[in-house]
Amino acid sequence: MIWTAAALLTGGFVLRLAGLSIASRDLVRPFIVSLVLCAVAFVVLGRDRFVSRLTPIVGTPATRPIHVAAISAIVAVAIAAAWSTRAAGGSDSSCYVLQADALAHGRASLAPVLTELPPGMSASALAPTGFIASPAPPHAAVPICASGLALMMAPLLVVGRDFVFLIVPVFAGLLVWWTFVFGLRVADAGVSACAAILTGCSPIFLYQAVQPMSDVPAAALFMGALVFALRGGRRHAYVAGGLASLAVLTRPNLAIVVAPLVLLLENGASRRFLWFGAGAAPAAIVMLLLNVARYGGPLASGYGDSGSLFAWAHVAPNLARYPRWLIETQSPLLSLAVAGPAILWLRGHGRLALVTTAAIGAVCATYLAYTVFDDWWYIRFLLPALPILIVFMTITLFAIATRLSPAHGRAGAMLACALLVGWYLDVAQRRHAMDLRALEARFRVTGEYSRALPANAIVLAVQHSGSVRFYGGRPTLAWDGIEPAALDGVLSWLRDRGFTPLIVLEDAEEQRFRERFGSQRQGQLDWPPSTEIHARVRVRVYDPSQRQPYLAGRTIQTEHIR
Repeated sequence: MIWTAAALLTGGFVLRLAGLSIASRDLVRPFIVSLVLCAVAFVVLGRDRFVSRLTPIVGTPATRPIHVAAISAIVAVAIAAAWSTRAAGGSDSSCYVLQADALAHGRASLAPVLTELPPGMSASALAPTGFIASPAPPHAAVPICASGLALMMAPLLVVGRDFVFLIVPVFAGLLVWWTFVFGLRVADAGVSACAAILTGCSPIFLYQAVQPMSDVPAAALFMGALVFALRGGRRHAYVAGGLASLAVLTRPNLAIVVAPLVLLLENGASRRFLWFGAGAAPAAIVMLLLNVARYGGPLASGYGDSGSLFAWAHVAPNLARYPRWLIETQSPLLSLAVAGPAILWLRGHGRLALVTTAAIGAVCATYLAYTVFDDWWYIRFLLPALPILIVFMTITLFAIATRLSPAHGRAGAMLACALLVGWYLDVAQRRHAMDLRALEARFRVTGEYSRALPANAIVLAVQHSGSVRFYGGRPTLAWDGIEPAALDGVLSWLRDRGFTPLIVLEDAEEQRFRERFGSQRQGQLDWPPSTEIHARVRVRVYDPSQRQPYLAGRTIQTEHIR
């Protein structure tokens, strides 16, 4: 188990002893070996001695599940922090960290890079990835994504830029823990601990827990709201309302998911509703005020036209995708979750069965109608429902196992959960959850490189516009906001105003850049890059001022960063 944990936390390691090298990068084989060794120890030592040896580590039978769940939550935080990409990379992650930076400096949006637009460039070029330009001059950049995660990140920027990347790992641990606490309401502690461990090992959970995105925080906030709504009492109702409102601030479409939680407030007592509403009010007010400041209306957002995002035409193709992806990554055992509400009903938790079923249905219905995507990791949208589904699956698994074999069914169900953990880790590894840090490293390297650029540098970039701004503090323009016949003119306009324009492109972007600006002298990139960053994905920095000297016969030295 320690070997598996070491490989999981480090991404693999090499031990060199007396000239002998022992390498370990696989997660599943050492885990299976540990299970076999545990089984051998159980047989050799006998049940009582085996359990007594484990007691100092995992506690007595009464406290063991709590210890296991707590350890699982701590491990989830450690793994998410150790494997965090720590990168303002794609559209979503760039949106959150740049938005947090603006909020930390008292701004609701990003200050405009230019006070006027050069001919042939649209206002959209002023917005980095994850942002859009506000319609009115001076065209400040406003975020596409919601503000909840960024608001929680912003205070940490006072401590240091890297601290913003700790928010998601903390929520990863809370999601695992609150899954356990929720399980205690409907099952015993052993079943709940198994569900918590499975949640923490879920491939999509691991995939998203290492990225500065809102999926894991939104799921954790919803689970927290559910847990506190179940506890009763004014203070718990207040906390439930606050967490529910933060969940909506983080993921606005969760409004229809958290609404049924009020039905759990101690038989619907009116005072509990008021306390829930009081807890929800602050975050709701913040969201409305930010929407007005950014988009001009309390219900406006940066997501665009809801009519194009949500449509009946999306349902059929999404039905062909999401169920298949869930089965492929969570195993066919997840289908056992359909029996969960019935089991809850039979155990006297009818209202909870209705509320959780409604929440799951609302999450699924929302994203079945949402834009169609072709990558498996878009099941991240379903993360708020996944812990409940895993609890339902685990309850059903234990119920079936104990019904088939009252004497040994529980042990068999635990063994099945242990094997499922190994399978989850294998799927996560094969689906590159543990490769994201290396893959996204190019954003951080490029951003940190840009710190050394001249103070008057302005960078034409799309994919790296967020990283250049966040790490390097240099202004950017999105080259895809420049008309195909205007590149040369825009570059001259920028030079005339004292800027030093540079172009930053990934390998995949270079061909699109050449095709877009094929009629422009500087659009062919027919001179060597000034810098080449060698990572999983290569990044090149071109200085247009070097083109003429190069064509005149001057040698251009390319700096290589590895």
